[in-house]
Amino acid sequence: MPQDRTLLYAGRGFEVAHVRLHAPQGPAWSDLYTVASPRVVFPIGRTRLDVRSGDHTWLTDALTAIRFGDATAYRLRPETATVRHSLVVSGQASVSPAHGESAAGVSVCLLTPQTLYRMHAARRQLPDTDSAQAAALVAALVAELGSAPHQAPWHGAVARARQLLLSEGSGPGARPALSLDELAEAVSRSPFHLARRFRQQTGLSLHQYRQHLRLASAMERLADGERDLAGLAHDLGYCSQSHLGAVFRRGVGVTLGEARRVLGPAGAAGARI
Repeated sequence: MPQDRTLLYAGRGFEVAHVRLHAPQGPAWSDLYTVASPRVVFPIGRTRLDVRSGDHTWLTDALTAIRFGDATAYRLRPETATVRHSLVVSGQASVSPAHGESAAGVSVCLLTPQTLYRMHAARRQLPDTDSAQAAALVAALVAELGSAPHQAPWHGAVARARQLLLSEGSGPGARPALSLDELAEAVSRSPFHLARRFRQQTGLSLHQYRQHLRLASAMERLADGERDLAGLAHDLGYCSQSHLGAVFRRGVGVTLGEARRVLGPAGAAGARI
């Protein structure tokens, strides 16, 4: 698949690049790729992407970080013909086999909103001439993934429920938010069974997963220069800016205003991470 790569940092034994993957029309698998060195891929945008290595397939989203071991072979299948943005860290000595890494050399984990925020903040600061602080943060984020819970490929009703949750939103083709009962009915399970299985497979409740996706969308919008916080809250399904602000502060650890200052295009010079 064609891609654009912008080098953001090179030093301390690793490189960090912003990669834009241009997905072709149609849900086809890519050619087989083999990584030249261990790497970690952090999500920047909301684009969904299937990753296949060996006999396993993972659906990645705005919360999913992927670790590839040395010489790992894999294929990609974007769900839509859009550009997927990622922050790719390669050559880091700490990118070693993670706990729970599959035999195919791939480890997938869900990031917390706090980790996503730190990743966005580091990305914003990396192009600066004095980026040692941001580079150190990237190295720390990579090291944290070694002990993060590994996600097995989701399956059954949980995978179908996740697809529905990922389709929610306010844009073209997006689905309205479903209640637990509606979600359970859509995947032919009882609410109790679905909620229990979802937590077993993901470590999150359905409500937590939905909230984390919304916070990830909020951070992406702020990084893209969103200034209208009330409009952002409405688009993400919150009843008011104050409601989103309370959820954001509780989940991310900073206020919406602080995140807008740090993550926004004009906020790089004063970013504190």
